[in-house]
Amino acid sequence: MRARVPVSSPGAAVSVNPSAKWPRTARLGVLLVIAALLAFYLDDLRDFADDWQSQIEVEVDKGPCPKVPASRMASHYLEHLHGVEIGASTQNSFALKRSINVDFSDEHEAGMWQAKSCAPATVNIVALGDDLPFKDGTLDYVLSSHVIEHFFDPVKALKEWYRVIRPGGYIFIIAPHKDRTFDKFRDVTPVSELIDRSTGRIRISDYARPIDLAKMEKAGKKMHGPGYQVLPHQLVRNKKDARLEEGWTYYKTDDHHHWSVWRTNDFVALAKQLNLRIIESEDVDDKVGNGFTIVIKK
Repeated sequence: MRARVPVSSPGAAVSVNPSAKWPRTARLGVLLVIAALLAFYLDDLRDFADDWQSQIEVEVDKGPCPKVPASRMASHYLEHLHGVEIGASTQNSFALKRSINVDFSDEHEAGMWQAKSCAPATVNIVALGDDLPFKDGTLDYVLSSHVIEHFFDPVKALKEWYRVIRPGGYIFIIAPHKDRTFDKFRDVTPVSELIDRSTGRIRISDYARPIDLAKMEKAGKKMHGPGYQVLPHQLVRNKKDARLEEGWTYYKTDDHHHWSVWRTNDFVALAKQLNLRIIESEDVDDKVGNGFTIVIKK
């Protein structure tokens, strides 16, 4: 027999017989309380599950960083010099010890071209790539890889890079080749169009863009086949008389897509137009291989 202790006894502990059955109404009440608590915390449980799942996905993304070997040509010209890279990325590092990284932001959006499995490149200076905070002739070089095509006005960028390098300094550029990237279905951007952008005769608002490119492309592929592609922009030279097709609107801000498309000779023509001296070029770059290399010397 279990001794019963009066509850009223001061400091006494109450002994409960675990084999005793609760009344049916008590069991029902407890179940209702548990159900209410579960309902109350259900959203929190869902949030916890989503956070936990996202943590798993992040860990999955953090696999080996697929780094591309350094460029022999870049090392040859720039190894012992001091300069900047515009928009560096970890997976495509040039491994130049005296180079610092300039990007338009040190937040996530600046590294949107970074591989998810790689830690983002350190941004040493936050500045626009075509408006650098350096005095004239103070750098040995400016390096960019798969960046210049993202400038609406690449002429302005080239002039700015030329301004900040010293006499004898270099502008080292790797740009995507039209025939070896997703730009292969687009037309080459004429030099005259690039000059008009630089002089202000063509503004960003003169270009139309698809409102929902992914949706438009999906519908087009369903109708025309897997090779169908929607252009990211179209130049409208006479907006007063033009009527945009359904699903298109005009650009208001820069989304940093590939504004320009080149083959090697097309970029060479642009450099000549700007009186820039090219000392070496590669039709197939020695980095990723889907671009071309231009080396300009001041």
